[in-house]
Amino acid sequence: MDSENATILIADDHPLFRDALQRVAAEVFAEHTCVEVDSCEKAVAIIDNNNFELIFLDLNMPGMEGFNGLVSLRNAAPSIPIIVVSATEDVATVHEAITCGAAGFMPKSMAKDEMVAAVHHVLEGGIFTPNVAPTFGERPRNSSDAKLLEGISQLTHQQRIVLQMLVGGQPNKQIAYELNIVESTVKAHVSAILRKLKVHSRTQAVIKAGKILALLGDLGDTRATADHPVATVSDKK
Repeated sequence: MDSENATILIADDHPLFRDALQRVAAEVFAEHTCVEVDSCEKAVAIIDNNNFELIFLDLNMPGMEGFNGLVSLRNAAPSIPIIVVSATEDVATVHEAITCGAAGFMPKSMAKDEMVAAVHHVLEGGIFTPNVAPTFGERPRNSSDAKLLEGISQLTHQQRIVLQMLVGGQPNKQIAYELNIVESTVKAHVSAILRKLKVHSRTQAVIKAGKILALLGDLGDTRATADHPVATVSDKK
């Protein structure tokens, strides 16, 4: 995705990694400006004064206080995609970051070309998680999961396919291509999915549905109806 005069916020307290993220941004944006800060407080303070295209956020820099910093930044900039970058890449950390509003999670161990691909994916409307994200096979054990399963049971055949593709991290454009439908139809399906699952965002739907994805047994057959295979989290690079 090439954006003219894009402004990127790089919030990381390590100068060397800020330089690395600048190189990633240079591969993604034709023309861009990088604004750098080294603490959560500075990141939140600078949001109001700039129209950012994207935010890179170090999960462990000063002032983050676990995931509180991510939540604060998400609240300050609700429409700007935030990609968390972290030296920690365990499953629990990745999932918590996405749950708290990140549009992507990039381990600092990723190669530059992988990071570039991840950024493109997020800018196209997808949610990026690394291959450490697991598949879930446990049955729901609480009332919250039971209500979610009830909501999933109300989805139409096509909506279930779209939901799995959302969990796989695919953006609307790719879903439309693989299902041979127009993008506006995908958006209508996503709206219906959010309503039936009683969630307020695409991210919430992905996180909640991902927990019991293995229970959607009929999806194993429905994937064959598309012209191309449905991507899974482990398929993404």
